[in-house]
Amino acid sequence: MGSTPNIRLKGMSQLRYNFLWDPEIRHFAYEPKNQKEVDDIFRTQGRIYKTMYFSVYMDEPKPEPKVKVSAGAKARPTVKPKKKSNSQPVAEADISE
Repeated sequence: MGSTPNIRLKGMSQLRYNFLWDPEIRHFAYEPKNQKEVDDIFRTQGRIYKTMYFSVYMDEPKPEPKVKVSAGAKARPTVKPKKKSNSQPVAEADISE
């Protein structure tokens, strides 16, 4: 077998990015380490490499793990009840016939 196919790109900031073949999504992929790399990669598209364009692949959101509360912990409401305002009371309409 051969080696894993990859594409080495040089960004506008002269940093090199190694896009590896991802068989799951069937595209070349690179996982940036920070926002600076993302900005550099997208600034590069259409300038240095005239025929290469990048897209974003986002995984499905993973469900957050449920937090278990111990039996001894008190259940506290997260929202405090609102206090009544000091507004004038409104008189009810007198309905008499």
